[in-house]
Amino acid sequence: MYFCLMKQKLLLFVILLSTATVGFLVYLGLFRTLEVQSGVEGGYALAGYYHYGPYEEIGSTFNKTARAADSLGFPIDTLIGVYFNDPEIVQADSLESFSGAVMASGDLSYVGNIDPGALEVLTIYEGEALYVDFPRKNDLSIILGALKVYPFLTEEAKKRGFEVGQVYEIYSESTIRYVFQAYAEAQDSTMGIW
Repeated sequence: MYFCLMKQKLLLFVILLSTATVGFLVYLGLFRTLEVQSGVEGGYALAGYYHYGPYEEIGSTFNKTARAADSLGFPIDTLIGVYFNDPEIVQADSLESFSGAVMASGDLSYVGNIDPGALEVLTIYEGEALYVDFPRKNDLSIILGALKVYPFLTEEAKKRGFEVGQVYEIYSESTIRYVFQAYAEAQDSTMGIW
């Protein structure tokens, strides 16, 4: 009788734990159907810092960027991570990326009048893009999003014959936009590594 009651309690615990785990993964977006959108993206002047090394270790650079940008009065409600190398080809310790706050967007003609302080400036010109929006719930959803979206977006780009020039992620309060962008006419296509 005691063992039967223990088995029932254990079974109930396993069911509750499984249900909670699945519910949490649904909340994070694991089972969300991905939809590729196409259009014009870019048109950003970013102020931030370069990061060298594994992409999954860029978090501290984002924190540093947000603190510095906030102290200079730049809005930090949207941050952008730019990833310059294909991690399938380049070793993790040699990867280069950039975390930036949006210093200006749209009309970039006035950027020269903005003082970025000690922050470095990177421009992403407007260009044709493929992108996927994924829910941003917490740091775990950022990891899950990357694991789910990048293979899907890479396959879609291949299917469409889309030549990827730049790869970046736009982090807003509730969404991460994963962007594959073709080079804009204003850019030199020799800059890309993807």
